[in-house]
Amino acid sequence: MRRIALLLLASCAFAGTARAENWVPGWFAPAIGYEPAIKDALGRPYQDETVRQEVRVGTTGATIRLRLSNELGDAPLSIGGVSVVRIDADGKVVAGSLRRLAFAGQRGVIVPARAPMLSDPLPFAVQAGERLAVSVHYSGEAKVAAHAQMVDVAGPGDLTDQEELPAPHRVRAGGIVSAVEVDADRHAVLVAFGDSITEGAGASPGKGMSWPDQLAKLLAGDKAGRCWAIANAGISGNRLLHDGRGPNALARFDRDVLSVPGATHVVMLEGINDIGKVRQPELQYQQVSADRIIGAYRQLLARAKARGLKVIIGTLLPYEGAAYADAAGEERRQTVNRWIRDNGRSFDAVIDFDAAMQEPGQPKVMRLSDQIGDHLHPNDAGYARMAAAALPVVLGQKACGK
Repeated sequence: MRRIALLLLASCAFAGTARAENWVPGWFAPAIGYEPAIKDALGRPYQDETVRQEVRVGTTGATIRLRLSNELGDAPLSIGGVSVVRIDADGKVVAGSLRRLAFAGQRGVIVPARAPMLSDPLPFAVQAGERLAVSVHYSGEAKVAAHAQMVDVAGPGDLTDQEELPAPHRVRAGGIVSAVEVDADRHAVLVAFGDSITEGAGASPGKGMSWPDQLAKLLAGDKAGRCWAIANAGISGNRLLHDGRGPNALARFDRDVLSVPGATHVVMLEGINDIGKVRQPELQYQQVSADRIIGAYRQLLARAKARGLKVIIGTLLPYEGAAYADAAGEERRQTVNRWIRDNGRSFDAVIDFDAAMQEPGQPKVMRLSDQIGDHLHPNDAGYARMAAAALPVVLGQKACGK
């Protein structure tokens, strides 16, 4: 009995000194759905092929794990193997850096329909801003209902042990890795939830120039902001109340915000795609009022607060001159923005992106020097301006302590 008691005491002492895991998002890409017909698409399922997708990690840590998403898929996905390799500043693979990932100790895994799958933790130190490439072998036919992006496809067969894929074909297709999670000593996680303006459409590709990416860099350079990790949950073409590109915001909020590990705050910037003029006669029912958009904000606010998240809301950017702009839509935008400003106390903070992005003397127009020319999407400088507007608001949350 005395020996058992001593063993129990030793076990308790060991448990008391073990470091608790603290998973936070290092990179994030919300699921959209299977998209075989988009521009530059593969146009078919993967067939016994190895697919490599690049990610840019925004959080420093010593251990990572991957989240694979089949959450919008209707059939199980058979994964034969997964590996990760480092990419240098010139876009080249770092020799000797390839590491295999496992799932419950096994090389492969079957991801059930409508489910995510986490890899086992992998000791693999990463630095904020570092680029990685993840290779995934699909051992059968795979319709990957994830976030479409530019990927390299090679095969047939499992090529995940190879640092350089042989004769890869670069196309736009689903990348099953929806998150790189990092075990990091951080305690504030901000989810940027929105549409293309949050995802970063129009920014220089591969350079981390979306406003959430640029905000992360600003926070990392400020002593009062270094505890933050940011997950970019933007989907180009997304809408609040109707499915567009990806499920509508009300449908995806629990998965893409409330389920993000360690989430403490959310910035909501969505609604311009609901406001834009619907031109197809058969879709006129999707032309929603300002009141319905405001009602959607109230729903998201209530659901976030019920889970203990602090909610920051952004005003909708100017869009006069955009392809779907009209006078009625501008009136809806002004009504929504006025409600946001008048009801700021219902939220934990407001970021006035509208004011930050107005062309001087033309408040309905996005700043001409800071957009890509479509009057809807900022360029790198515009996203920098948005990040600068967000910085004092996020620092004002005082999440990092003294």
